[in-house]
Amino acid sequence: MIQKLLLLFLLAFSVNVYGQYNGNVFVDANQNGKPDAGEERLSNINVSDGLNVVQTNSEGSFSLPGFAKTRFIFITAPAGYTPVKSHYLKAIGQDSIYNFGLKRDSTTSGKQVRMLHISDTETDVYGDWIANTRNFAREHHASFVVHTGDICYEKGMNFHAAQVNAQRIQKPVHYAMGNHDLVKGPYGESMFESLFGPPYYSFDAGPAHFIITPMAYGDFKPDYTLDQLIVWLRNDLKATGKRKPIIMFNHNLPFQNGSFMLKGINDSIALDQNGLKAWIYGHWHSNFVQKDQKTGIYTVCTGPLNKGGIDNSAGQFLSIDFDENGIKKIEPRYANLKEHLAIVEPFAGNMDLVNNGILKISAKVYDSEWTVRSVLATIFTRSGIRLASQQLTLKGDWDWRGSIAGVANWKGKEFTIYVEAEYANGAHTIKHQDFFLNNHPTEKALKLNWSTNIGAGVWKAAPLVIGQQLFVGTIDDGGNGRCGVTSLDTRTGKVLWKYQTKNSVKNRLCFENGMLLVTDMEGMVYALNAKDGKLIWTKSLGMTYLPGNLIGSIAHQGIYYTGFGKYLQAIRISNGELLWKNTAWTSGMGTPAQMAIEGNTLLVGSNWNALFAHDIKTGKLLWKRDDEGLRFRSSSPAFKDGLIYITGYNGLFVLDPKDGKTVKKIISPFDFKVMAQPLVTDHLVILPTAANGVIAYDKNTLQQVWHQPTGEALIYSSPYYSPDRLTPIQTVEPSLVGNDKRVFYGASDGYFYSVDGTTGHIFSKINLGTPIYAESTISEGKAFVAGFDGSIYCFAVSGK
Repeated sequence: MIQKLLLLFLLAFSVNVYGQYNGNVFVDANQNGKPDAGEERLSNINVSDGLNVVQTNSEGSFSLPGFAKTRFIFITAPAGYTPVKSHYLKAIGQDSIYNFGLKRDSTTSGKQVRMLHISDTETDVYGDWIANTRNFAREHHASFVVHTGDICYEKGMNFHAAQVNAQRIQKPVHYAMGNHDLVKGPYGESMFESLFGPPYYSFDAGPAHFIITPMAYGDFKPDYTLDQLIVWLRNDLKATGKRKPIIMFNHNLPFQNGSFMLKGINDSIALDQNGLKAWIYGHWHSNFVQKDQKTGIYTVCTGPLNKGGIDNSAGQFLSIDFDENGIKKIEPRYANLKEHLAIVEPFAGNMDLVNNGILKISAKVYDSEWTVRSVLATIFTRSGIRLASQQLTLKGDWDWRGSIAGVANWKGKEFTIYVEAEYANGAHTIKHQDFFLNNHPTEKALKLNWSTNIGAGVWKAAPLVIGQQLFVGTIDDGGNGRCGVTSLDTRTGKVLWKYQTKNSVKNRLCFENGMLLVTDMEGMVYALNAKDGKLIWTKSLGMTYLPGNLIGSIAHQGIYYTGFGKYLQAIRISNGELLWKNTAWTSGMGTPAQMAIEGNTLLVGSNWNALFAHDIKTGKLLWKRDDEGLRFRSSSPAFKDGLIYITGYNGLFVLDPKDGKTVKKIISPFDFKVMAQPLVTDHLVILPTAANGVIAYDKNTLQQVWHQPTGEALIYSSPYYSPDRLTPIQTVEPSLVGNDKRVFYGASDGYFYSVDGTTGHIFSKINLGTPIYAESTISEGKAFVAGFDGSIYCFAVSGK
């Protein structure tokens, strides 16, 4: 308390030392920067010197005392206005007059406002993501853009200041300072200030009050302190009053587990008691939205839109709508997709797609910038005679479906289907493909039994088949309540039941003794009755570590192993009883890797930390490996013939499970930063890669046997891979399934592949039009495939 009073005394004393800063806020009708006669003066506008906050009087004038670190005088631009030049002026002395001219801006007024959130671009290279941001903002009437930091070092900051600004984006662009934006100079934020102005400030738009705040630490020490920020923040909130919802931006999330107390060394402020409705951040390169159940406050993280996330999150930006209650809607937009249209059903070539005289039609249509208004399918004979047209209906985020009846006599004939997408701005995209219907698929072909869309995306949670039920975990990167578990009938694709979880289910589902075991991104564990989806028990792992639970759980002999770091736990499946909790390690980041068990050894990964081996009975740490790239834990381990096969960054390692020592290894020119585990067959080790398709190595010599490329990724997910590279990014995220004779896998190019395991020769590949991140499941002659857009497919597998 004494320290806090001393701080406040010193800050107050500084007021009397540093003099007065005077000026005016007005409507600058002629935009000359001067308050001319007849121009409207604006009252009750917040103005700050970096510590103190005052409001303009009835004449639009203000006077600020200044303090020791005053470097800017800045205003809170009111809703319905935007600065003619800037919201800040450099503080050059008390004798100067600081005039702020504003102009009216209808996009920031009203009862609702829309903004775009981008983060962690970390680049000095121009890319499509800039056009995506600009064009989406224009097309969807966003009022402003906020970048929550890691613009990244000197080159990145100079690039963004020149290319990602209000003039280029055609909307105001606000920057929150990240840890990599504190660079060498007189003080850490000096370069940031020279390009973007004060590191913290506020503005109003629509019904809300928005506050930009800086990272508390970084690569170089900042001159500001959290205590200084808290004093300014308290003054800003006091001047604003409690009539507006408060939305705050920062590069990181400085509080967790239901606490919204921002703490400095000597001062603190309870933000939940001061109108906070949302804290929006980046830093973790992950897509994660959470709503606090007690306060209703959102914490919203988005990964980079120009590359894959550290946890292999899909590259995206967020469109966020606000009203008088705070966040109204969050819409993820996946970047780098322009006028994407793929005709999925009917498939090109030789396919039997007619059931009961009905031809099903499906097309995947998506655009990073535009809204799809309608999709029309038209079928012609090969001679050009029009047979039928059908308007398709949106069933998922980008899955449009319909059907045409009365086609029983079409078998054995050739046709062309045209699909035309119309966008809200009047633009059109059209594609066509030839097909013919046949009851007799060729050898090793894939015959579609059924397909459906379950209305929510699928990430890493592979289809799980138990008897005649199929189970799929779904995600919701916008926090709109669409995540959970869906059960379908394996014979028809009919949805049997759905269970909504608190947050996204990103990893594998487990099954034992009639129960489904599920862990969501917030560390909530659910035990569900597999037959009807009824909840048997649930418990929280108590996770507060960001960006949430991402490690793939495993069920084994009545025990469910789940969690991460100090929240890694062994839980009795029958009743949720805690058996042991990890105390051996805490650091690192969440990872999409799966756990693996062999004998009494549990293998667990921690990204940017290590591969850990635990005793499954006690949780005791047996050994760890964090060298030679093994600390980068995106991929999962595989046990085969008493050995561990695992990748790390660009190396393939064969380890002894007793002590983790290397039996043999190779360092590859390819990057293995994907979510898959190696497929180890009798003769080969077959590996998906981040940018080069699939590679097969001889199991004994580890020499390359074959290489099968894929197409360019539709959406970028592998960490730090982006379209900025000169060569196509051929990402394969899911584990491969199969054997030496035949291997199945989906890829980020939207295709599902069936290849010869010995040679890599492609037997068939089917365009599903959406990235595939989950491994397929082969069961009783059927292949079950889940697309990122929520489409589920069942193929009959012919041949061996």
